[in-house]
Amino acid sequence: MRAFRSAGARTHWALCALAVIAAILLIVACASEGGGNDSATAASDVVRINHNLSSDLTGDGTPESISIAAQGRKVDSLDVRLEIRSGADSLLYAASWNTRFYFQYDDRSAISDSAADAKVRAQLERLVADSAIRVNTLDLTAPAAELAMLRDAIRFDIATEESRRAHGIPAGDPLPPTARDSVNTLAAKVAPARIDALVTELKGRKAFWFHAGGEVTYAIAWSDREKRFVTIFSCC
Repeated sequence: MRAFRSAGARTHWALCALAVIAAILLIVACASEGGGNDSATAASDVVRINHNLSSDLTGDGTPESISIAAQGRKVDSLDVRLEIRSGADSLLYAASWNTRFYFQYDDRSAISDSAADAKVRAQLERLVADSAIRVNTLDLTAPAAELAMLRDAIRFDIATEESRRAHGIPAGDPLPPTARDSVNTLAAKVAPARIDALVTELKGRKAFWFHAGGEVTYAIAWSDREKRFVTIFSCC
């Protein structure tokens, strides 16, 4: 009788254990489903803004693809990536910045979310507007102040490119402090004749202009000599 009761007890506890395991599995399953819903909700909260423009910036007769991809949790702090590609895989130029710089001179707390949203979207749309592409008209006969800005932009562009190559930094990635420190040194060593040659070559070329917030505006033009886009305007 005692043995019968022991077996019964073991059976009872075994059934209880199975019930507990089944309950745990059910909870885990529900949690997994809930997690999936949370992930989907989180993904849907991400703000994504994409724009594209096609234009033959290199002068080879085939339009390049200019893409703007902005992504983040809030429209006033999106990570922006500008890329210019020839074909599907050939990356010719890239730059990155954050939309918070569009509020550099604003009191963000005094701007409504809807107004901030409208401002950022307008700035990103402007990057692919017709006005973003202009023909460079400057050459060695340009007014002194304009020529000085052009030459400085080219000088530091060359130095930056040399620093990138020396440190193995891909286009669009920021220079580390150690690399940035070397740019001024390299810029001082750029031969004036090399700058003059680019000034002459890039006159009449299409230039792509983009604003990255605050007073930061760039213009780039394709150089057959350098086999890349060269910065012809950088301010400030």
